[in-house]
Amino acid sequence: MTGSLVREVNLQVVYRAVREVHPVSRAQLARRLGTSKPTTGRSVDALLAAGLIREAAPPADATGYGAVFFEPCPDAAVVLGLDVGSRYVRGLLVDLDGVQLARADLPLTAAGGPAVLARAVEVRDRLLKQAGVADVSAAAVGMGGVIDPRTGEVRVANQHELNGFAATAEFHAALGVPVVVENDVNLAAVGEGAHGAGAGVRNFAFLSVGSGVGAGLVLAGELHRGQHGAAGEIDYVRADREFDPRSPAADAFLAHAEQRLARSSGSSLRSPVTAEAVMAAARTGDTLAVSLVRLEAARIARAAAGLTRVVDVELIVLGGGLGLNGDLLLEPVRAALAELTPYPPRVEVSRLGAATLTGAVVVALRAVLEDLVPSRVAAAG
Repeated sequence: MTGSLVREVNLQVVYRAVREVHPVSRAQLARRLGTSKPTTGRSVDALLAAGLIREAAPPADATGYGAVFFEPCPDAAVVLGLDVGSRYVRGLLVDLDGVQLARADLPLTAAGGPAVLARAVEVRDRLLKQAGVADVSAAAVGMGGVIDPRTGEVRVANQHELNGFAATAEFHAALGVPVVVENDVNLAAVGEGAHGAGAGVRNFAFLSVGSGVGAGLVLAGELHRGQHGAAGEIDYVRADREFDPRSPAADAFLAHAEQRLARSSGSSLRSPVTAEAVMAAARTGDTLAVSLVRLEAARIARAAAGLTRVVDVELIVLGGGLGLNGDLLLEPVRAALAELTPYPPRVEVSRLGAATLTGAVVVALRAVLEDLVPSRVAAAG
């Protein structure tokens, strides 16, 4: 191992230790890492010069005199998370501690790649202005559809205009920073694993039930994308076929609701039915709405059972526009799932208000931290 490589490794190790345990002194770092005080001291000095760490107030239980303590600089870099939906581009800006600096959502008024890119840049610029920050260091973008792991192109997109869109290359060119593009439900699973119901769970699925049905799989603690990036695409239907009428997705749910409403009387529901109206009516005890919710719970349970039979997860986290109605769906889904599989997983509802954005900034932070130390130390040196 060359001297320069040894130095880079030492810098990375010391920086990681300061991020894990702070405030911390040079002597404490040397003991923790099993390195000499001079070696540790040189790394600390380089990290200080690069603006990656700073002096900190000593802890209340500090002993001895003259020891200087250090902590990471959370503002040494900021990262951007984007969630590209069918109607909005949502953005979140965080510092290296994951603290939210700014949040913005802008409507999509046109379809296709150029419109999405223009809105993404506009969201980025608005966030930077809100936070008073000059630029971002990295970004992660969540999109509906399969993201080809070899080319970064979008396949089987929820928005057909985005099929074949070279998302990774185009977002990189538009934003001017390293960009990770990932399926939106996969990012939601990452977010739940880091900060939500999946924290500390090694095998779980995030099951999104909304305009479509998809699952983000975390197996042995890692996101599982599959050979073509298509793992968890439960509700995929070819473009030349109609939707599956038995699916828990919103189009099938609402089509069935319209049929039932046409044959029913005494319900407060009115055509055209919306998912929000059904859920609101069910909460008031509307008989038809309650029946529709029970049917939706059974459909969700069937989708969850299919996952469980294949990957035997410990936990399923429900999300999406329909799946987030946990007060109505959680108990009937649990009961139906217990009837469908001998090893039913726990079922919880997402604890995150924006799981995809949360996952996006987690992924962006991981990406920026991989290169932050060598790039900043080299720039400072």
